[in-house]
Amino acid sequence: MNLRKKAGLTQRAIAVALDVRESTISEWERGLSTPHLRPSQVKKMLEVYQCSLDELIEAFEGQEAEAEAQTNGNE
Repeated sequence: MNLRKKAGLTQRAIAVALDVRESTISEWERGLSTPHLRPSQVKKMLEVYQCSLDELIEAFEGQEAEAEAQTNGNE
């Protein structure tokens, strides 16, 4: 994910900060799943990624569209 790389963090660092599995972060980044977080975790995510809520939404919605396009292209 561009936000993670922009912040200079590893998937592991994000997982530890959000108290989720590293594989969960990987799934989010590949567009295989979307975050289902408590409001406090969303707040923490904004702090960790050092971004605004709009940037976070844009990043995840962009990944979902990209993953869907790849899936449709493989059929």
